[in-house]
Amino acid sequence: MAAWMEKKMRDGDMVDMESLLEMQGMMFCMVLIGMLLAKKKIVTPEAKKSLTDVTINLFIPCNMLAAFFNADHSMVSQMMTVMLVSLIIQIFCYLLSKILFRKMEDGKRSVMRYGIMVSNAGFLGNPMVEGMYGSEGLLLASVFLVPVRLFYWTVGLACFVPVDKKNVVKTALTHPCIIAVLLGLLYLFFPIPLPVFLTKTITGFSSAMTPVTMLLIGAILAEVDLRTIICRETVRMSVLRLVILPGIVLAGVKLAGLPELISSVSVILIAMPVATTTAILAARYDRDYQFATKTVVLTTILSLFTIPVWSILVGRVL
Repeated sequence: MAAWMEKKMRDGDMVDMESLLEMQGMMFCMVLIGMLLAKKKIVTPEAKKSLTDVTINLFIPCNMLAAFFNADHSMVSQMMTVMLVSLIIQIFCYLLSKILFRKMEDGKRSVMRYGIMVSNAGFLGNPMVEGMYGSEGLLLASVFLVPVRLFYWTVGLACFVPVDKKNVVKTALTHPCIIAVLLGLLYLFFPIPLPVFLTKTITGFSSAMTPVTMLLIGAILAEVDLRTIICRETVRMSVLRLVILPGIVLAGVKLAGLPELISSVSVILIAMPVATTTAILAARYDRDYQFATKTVVLTTILSLFTIPVWSILVGRVL
């Protein structure tokens, strides 16, 4: 998919509408297939959990690591910039989450706070960015996710349960996605030729990420009665997550005069829906699991329409 979109991008400066709709249509079909397989019990809850674990611990890290194979030292300053942008965004989201939901009941407040801070940028964002901006976009997305992962294991997790401060850094730094970025940076600065079989193994698993993640998203959507997902709080979260936050980031990167690719990647990743881990953590720590699931499902469905809109806007505004 990345090679196809990169060819499209070489024909012009930005991804054109036809290319974007083709990619979105492909992903939408994969999501529908995931829903169908889950409805038919081919993808069982147990299989979904196993596929999720494999995706998080293998496919996504390989995808992130593979992005560094085509990188060069000229992108180091861009990577440092996008990491700083990501850190600023995460701090802003944390402060926003502390202010907006103070009057909500505890079970829903935890979900709303976590949903503002942690998006599905790694699970859905990586394949989306790779499809729109190619290997360079994926590289910046991988670096952008480092602060996101750190917030996930610290203040994000603290929304649901007190965090063990002694082990939190160790837990964050040993996450497979963080390890993949660290290995990628090591390869970038010390480009020792790797055996062909090893690079082909990593890129092979990397190429599996998009279809598997879309299938899993479809399986998640199949679990919920779509007639029950719309309520005041889920709509509020959808507007915040999919409209207001990316709008603020777009305005911020525009005013800061950041490079176009960094700005585009930052806006697209912040426009991702609520992370699927929101429902997992809510269930594990006895919060409002049903509300969390509905929030994940509604924002995911709406993001299939809002992400192309943001993709077009960043191309015209930046």
